[in-house]
Amino acid sequence: MDSDQSSELFDSESKKLQDALESIQKKSDKTIPEIIDVYYQAIKVDSLAKVLKENFQTKPEHEAFLARIDKTQKYISEEFNASFHPKILTQLTDSIQKNTDNLKLLAKESGQKSKETIEKEASLYKELREIMSTKEFVEQYENGIKND
Repeated sequence: MDSDQSSELFDSESKKLQDALESIQKKSDKTIPEIIDVYYQAIKVDSLAKVLKENFQTKPEHEAFLARIDKTQKYISEEFNASFHPKILTQLTDSIQKNTDNLKLLAKESGQKSKETIEKEASLYKELREIMSTKEFVEQYENGIKND
């Protein structure tokens, strides 16, 4: 891949990240797929930035491109890692607590459970598993940040 193709790819992926992040930040209720998608896009752009920086850093004719890479890495660090990421982690933690509390309330109901109660309980367990998996994924991302 030549420098023009690399530059186009990087700019395209960076724009996708910026658009996805701006879009998800406007929403009060963020879905699990939206959260995962924006994290994957951030990982993709960050990885691409590192590879391209390594490939083009010794070539003075690529200074402008390297400056755009630096700007994008700063954006990821400030907007994603320092701002968005902690909010998502808090939201996931709160959702886990809320679902756990709801399940405890349902479990306290004594006697024969109705079909609706059983279905609601099953749905809450499914949602709780999804949220916990997503939180684990987000925490792994955080561990990756710390190891960089």
